[in-house]
Amino acid sequence: MSGSLTVPGKVLFYGAYSVLIKGHISLSLAVADKEGRGVTANYKRGKRSIASHQFDLLVEPSLNKKELTLVEYPYLVAELFLKSKGLWKGDVEIELFNSPIFGDKDEKSGLGSSAAAVVAVSKALFEANDVDTASHLDTIHKLSQIAYAFFAQKIGSGFDIATSTYGKSIVYQRYDPSAITLPSHLSEDVFKKAVFESLEREWEGLSVTPIDLDVGLLVFNIGGAKTSSISAVKAWKEWKKSNEEEFKVLMNKQDEIERKAIEALKARDFAAVRHYTHEARAVHREMQEKIKAIVPDFDPVEPEPLSRIIEEAEKLPGIVAGRCPGAGGWDSLAFITDGSTVDVGKIIEAGEKEGLKLSALDVKLI
Repeated sequence: MSGSLTVPGKVLFYGAYSVLIKGHISLSLAVADKEGRGVTANYKRGKRSIASHQFDLLVEPSLNKKELTLVEYPYLVAELFLKSKGLWKGDVEIELFNSPIFGDKDEKSGLGSSAAAVVAVSKALFEANDVDTASHLDTIHKLSQIAYAFFAQKIGSGFDIATSTYGKSIVYQRYDPSAITLPSHLSEDVFKKAVFESLEREWEGLSVTPIDLDVGLLVFNIGGAKTSSISAVKAWKEWKKSNEEEFKVLMNKQDEIERKAIEALKARDFAAVRHYTHEARAVHREMQEKIKAIVPDFDPVEPEPLSRIIEEAEKLPGIVAGRCPGAGGWDSLAFITDGSTVDVGKIIEAGEKEGLKLSALDVKLI
């Protein structure tokens, strides 16, 4: 069977850092380009390969290697599952194409292209073997989480995988990472054992709730600047380790505020959305000052120039509230809008005053 499918990227608007904490919630907005494309997978049965011409990638998925690329993991994990259920009909050739909203390999926009690629490969394997993805989303979600955890050694929360899998904006709570067993090496028996142990366990804490929001979204890439989310999270964890009580107070405060913000957003109470978003940003700024005392060179959640751009943007008609999404830093800026037209040029001008080149990404909320 041959065909094509596409999965969205994400913008983590609420839940920075707290998305890593069991029981805390986050709001991940599913985004695609104006044509509805995210990471697209063209697939057909026959040849065993994964190609991404944008990234000069052509691989044959196999465990007989010292290291695997990101996209080989979901192929091998999904293949194991489908074979175990007697659903495997043959090898699959996959071509991956990223929408321009994700940026390029040298300057990504932070919209989750890696997670979307993992999910696209997983879904392509199901579809190419005549297995309906819509009726197997929960399984595809877990298989994709396992694959990404194997690649990243469990760094991350999985909200991006969940957003791409379900193809909608979601309220997300992280699973306990101990649910996933990492393979000690890439032998067939060890890999298979780790996959099925992980799949069969109860994933304590996991909650994915699709959410419909009647709002607009603007996202700006920040040219020439980028943040290492992994480094930012490591700095946050270092602060957590030496300041447990202070950490709990601030993270619980953030969670409480952002729960209220999400409820206000669902109700289109835009005054409350802005109020609670400002409160959450204040918690992040307090947190980043404390982290800076321990890790002086980390990327802050909300750098001061971006704070000033958000403040200028919120003066414009149509803008409800702005954030540095995800782990923050210099990757991008995101704004919830009331759905009306916004003078994007004014936001770009505000960036120029800060010496930053902002470019509006052609995204839509799905």
